[in-house]
Amino acid sequence: MDPFWSKHLTGELVRVLERYGYEEPTPIQRKAIPQVLTGKNTLIIAPTGSGKTEAAMLPVISEIIRRGLKNPITTLYITPARALNRDVNIRLSQIANELGITTAVRHGDTPESERRRQVRNPPMILITTPETLQVILTMKAMRRHLKHLRWVVVDEIHELINDERGAQLAIALERLVNIAGEFQRIGLSATVGNPELTAKYLAGTNREATIVIDDTPRSMEIKVELPQPTEDDVKNAEELNTTPETMARIRRIIEIINQHKTTLIFTNTRDEAELLGHRLMKILGPDKIGVYHGSLDKEEREELERKLRNGEVKAVVTTSSLELGIDIGLIEAVIQYSSPRQTIKIIQRIGRSGHTISKKAIGYIITRNTDDYLESKVITEKALKGEIEREVEYHEKALDVLQHQIAGIIIDTKTEGRNPTIEWILETVKRAHPYRDLTKEELMEVIKFMEQEKLVKVDNEEVIPRRGLHKYYYENISMIPDQKHYKALDITTQKTVGELDEEFVETTEPGTPIILAGKPWRVISIDRENTVVNLEPITQSLNTVPTWIGEEIPVPTDIAQETCKERQEIINKLRSGEEPDETPTPIIEELKQQANTEVTEFTKTINIEWRGKDLIIHACLGTKGNQALALYISRYIGTRYKTNISTATDPYRVLITAPINIPPKTIEQALQEDPKTITETLKEAIRETRLYRYRFIHVARKHGVLPKEKININIDRLIKTLENTIVDKETIREILTEKIDQKPLIDLTEKIKNKQINIKIIETNQYTPLAQHILETNAKYDAIITTITTTTLINIIKTRIQEKQITLLCLNCGWNTTTKVKYTPNDIKCPRCGMRIIAVLKYGEDPRKMYEITRKAKKKLPMTSEEKQKWEELTETANAVLQYGKKAIIALAAHGVGPATVIRKVLARAKTEEELYQQILQAEREYYATKPFWEH
Repeated sequence: MDPFWSKHLTGELVRVLERYGYEEPTPIQRKAIPQVLTGKNTLIIAPTGSGKTEAAMLPVISEIIRRGLKNPITTLYITPARALNRDVNIRLSQIANELGITTAVRHGDTPESERRRQVRNPPMILITTPETLQVILTMKAMRRHLKHLRWVVVDEIHELINDERGAQLAIALERLVNIAGEFQRIGLSATVGNPELTAKYLAGTNREATIVIDDTPRSMEIKVELPQPTEDDVKNAEELNTTPETMARIRRIIEIINQHKTTLIFTNTRDEAELLGHRLMKILGPDKIGVYHGSLDKEEREELERKLRNGEVKAVVTTSSLELGIDIGLIEAVIQYSSPRQTIKIIQRIGRSGHTISKKAIGYIITRNTDDYLESKVITEKALKGEIEREVEYHEKALDVLQHQIAGIIIDTKTEGRNPTIEWILETVKRAHPYRDLTKEELMEVIKFMEQEKLVKVDNEEVIPRRGLHKYYYENISMIPDQKHYKALDITTQKTVGELDEEFVETTEPGTPIILAGKPWRVISIDRENTVVNLEPITQSLNTVPTWIGEEIPVPTDIAQETCKERQEIINKLRSGEEPDETPTPIIEELKQQANTEVTEFTKTINIEWRGKDLIIHACLGTKGNQALALYISRYIGTRYKTNISTATDPYRVLITAPINIPPKTIEQALQEDPKTITETLKEAIRETRLYRYRFIHVARKHGVLPKEKININIDRLIKTLENTIVDKETIREILTEKIDQKPLIDLTEKIKNKQINIKIIETNQYTPLAQHILETNAKYDAIITTITTTTLINIIKTRIQEKQITLLCLNCGWNTTTKVKYTPNDIKCPRCGMRIIAVLKYGEDPRKMYEITRKAKKKLPMTSEEKQKWEELTETANAVLQYGKKAIIALAAHGVGPATVIRKVLARAKTEEELYQQILQAEREYYATKPFWEH
């Protein structure tokens, strides 16, 4: 056994470790254990699977033994995930219990009997969550035990520092100091780009924390690929109900899966995980593929974890859920489907392969297009160099958290028989790093708001609780937005499959086919009272997946700028006649076309492609930076010309549309305003967004202004009433922290004023190839925005319709196929029987059932009224296709445009392709005018 153990730990502990097979310490244990034993606050940073938990807890256990401590709750182990709670307890309790050190877990699911037992006979080491700590802090009996606290370990601190749970915990730790005095703080973190900030967060104001980093080099191999369709991909795409390009990516993923025993496939959203998992199951079979994400049922997730550990599945499609340290056994390879968008993401995800320091991490990034490929290439180069983003969504002075913690401090002190003074509250809160700069005026604004809401009363600098304070505190312990979720139930087995967001359920009707857990289902009924969606399994191939809120991973500004620089270098080479090495042909072809336009310089120029009523700004500000740019510009133009502006963004562009010609000089003026004007204009713009309205409701609930349950209330009136209060300010602060970043925008305007960046306006009738990316992205959304100009709308509709999947059915012989509109031949006839009686089916209709109706009609067999109506529709679409060919198929793929309308209002009036899409646009507008519930 390595002498390191006996040198640093007590003999009793070393003997137990020997029995458990701890032969030698891991690199991080060798570095961290001596540091923890100094008694100083310590931040331990190391990859998953490197032994961080033992690095923190073995020296703590050793010190408990050495000092002969017998008191309860000498140690708190705080972790954000309940699954990790269980994991930690199993590993620690076996070692600790053999040494007479008791451990216990306490969180929201802990049975009441166990909670009572913990109060009567508390453990020496208590493992809990940040939310449960909020309850423990106010319990008189537990506060008595917490006076013995000597160590606090905060696990997965990188997860907490990015959200309001972290701000809440920071103050909670200071409330612990009020009970126990100073204690040693130990933070455990995966690799982070800003360890200094993380250490300051852990230690609190005016304290230090030593940073211990595992810098053991990890061998990592990452391949960035852009698969291209083969002839087989074109054929197989029809069977899988997808495009040849998607089929090429799926084919390559299957090749990688077959080369390895076990593979993890990461997607950036749960929607993508469901759809990709469904398609892989169709090819490889449901027994070989699993889908894993946070909205699936706990039993389903745990069963999949078991199958992974035992090698019973070949691959699992997942999201960020499996980035955490959940034990899933040995993973040979990791696939990232499309750009990971951040360096930290690819390091954490690919780090799951091998899962030990000594084994090489093998990863593949399967990309979709030019942006995706170049972005992934930049991220890969940074990952291999260990360059991680320093940006953190750090919640400075969150007002809803502050109000809740003021309530907690008042309850704490009242438990001890006194009322806190304003100075006592301020001194406590300011020790928490996120609130280090809080002023007394800012604190008083929150306390006065609490007075208005009748939660507290201020008397001679003392803050006195009122009747509703306890109720408010306990109802708002969780800082996670309170969203309604529906249980998805398989009616055939009565097993829960997963959960669906309220937003998705409210826009779904019985009969809708969806994908969940990678499998196809049909919605049978929706029980809103009991929040249950009843599903039945079906066999057809689908593309419809549930929508989960707020999942998009933002591309940081520095990644976007590096990607633009990479693109610039390729364009420069192409303009000088040089062919770039190892760049996929489609990218070279697209950038060759771009090199022949006026828009070729992106690093020192803001290019604005202007078409009168719409324009595209090329700006490499990343996701949040371009969101800020779009909001600011739209507000700036809209207020000056009293018109509505629509915007769309990606990390590299902003699309602006208006019902009037937009003077390009106005854009130039906007980009040269002073920072104060930009900030104020941006805040005004935020208040006009749906995002503000959505966030306002959650913030109002966290402030206790709105009850948790859904009620009928005029939100617009409430927003007006609470204008410029802490609810309004907190809503804007949250959005500026999490969704919109004004810093890149202000930096850009400063560089424009200093002549470091030029503005170039290009008047055009046709956007350049790179500008087209944002039109293609927006074409996937099934919505008509009436403020977008007709030219832009027609382009969007054209792209959307060409990409739409349709099913064709021969009414003569029953041949059918599902394909995209763009792959439909101009000469439409049945390849089996040669007849031209081809009907176009509605999405999700089973061609076999439709042909059965056809057979009944031909044989004059009895038919139901529904079947007769469907037969009329089939013959109408077939007549339209017979008369107008592919033009009919294009028109029938539009929203809400039936066969009668297609012939009478669309096809009969359209002589050219341009006129065809103009007529489709008009027909869609008429359709949506009859849909009063369209607002969403």
